[in-house]
Amino acid sequence: MLDFANSWVLALLPLAALPLSRRRIDSLPFPCVAWLPRDPIGRFVSVLWRVAAMLAIAAIVVGLAGPGRSNLQRQVMGAGGEILILMDRSASMDAELGRGLARLPNGIAGGESKKQVASRALATFVARRPNDSFAFVLFGLQPMLAVPFTRDHAIVDAAMEATSVGRGMPDTRLDAGLSYAVRLFDGRPHTGGRAIVLVSDGGARLDAMARERISAALAQDSVALYFVYLRSGVYSPDLTDIAPQFNHSAEAELHRFFQSLRTPYHLYQANDAEHMAAAMSEIGRRENQQSVLIERLPRQDRSTVCFVAALVCCAALICISSVQKRSWA
Repeated sequence: MLDFANSWVLALLPLAALPLSRRRIDSLPFPCVAWLPRDPIGRFVSVLWRVAAMLAIAAIVVGLAGPGRSNLQRQVMGAGGEILILMDRSASMDAELGRGLARLPNGIAGGESKKQVASRALATFVARRPNDSFAFVLFGLQPMLAVPFTRDHAIVDAAMEATSVGRGMPDTRLDAGLSYAVRLFDGRPHTGGRAIVLVSDGGARLDAMARERISAALAQDSVALYFVYLRSGVYSPDLTDIAPQFNHSAEAELHRFFQSLRTPYHLYQANDAEHMAAAMSEIGRRENQQSVLIERLPRQDRSTVCFVAALVCCAALICISSVQKRSWA
């Protein structure tokens, strides 16, 4: 539906009736009007002049009112869905990942921090999925929404790049971060796959109430969970083969809770940048179902059409005035 940015300007539309009034300047003196022959062409040109003048004024007024169309949407079909990236931004993520590794074939050196390795792999993951809608949430002491769901991947890239600025938060409140992330799916139309990619080095415990709340929310919104676990060396348990001394660690308990979820869950361990990139590639292969997304479009301005129409009418008025007889002499 057409709307107007400055609807009050439409009050000037009655000015378009001004060309209907008689103008004395166009009258030519003649002794006897009855002696004049009939002039159908002249009458047609006179009517054409008035119509062109009225349309020119009306088009200018409507153009100044700012016509356009708002609240436009379009369907986007493709392989993709809604993916929320939930990234740990606690102080432990500033520690190095892959200490002592040789330079990898892709040019990535070892010894980088976990947040740097994660941000680069996530940026590559986002770039390879043009049809997905992404959201980006950081968590530490409290969850922080960096980017709401959007298909503008440049904004997501900028937010992930900004994670390298400053130091991490002193604690890991995974319960608050995961609960907040799941709530972002509430009220959104279910048009395709939904997933949360949790990137963390573990170290967080969930109480019984938080576990029940997170499990119910994931099941209600049909959200799959991918846990990309960044290991910190020999002091981080191997969740694929948990040793007895790590059986009651925070990471092991968290993994067992995720396995009990009623929604799909997949674990990926990353000891270095190469493993991190492989984990994101595997997630990309799993999240490849067809989806239909509803994309909101910005307001479409139509004032240019009005001004072009006014310009054409003014050009017609100039042409008519150039052939108009000004006197009998």
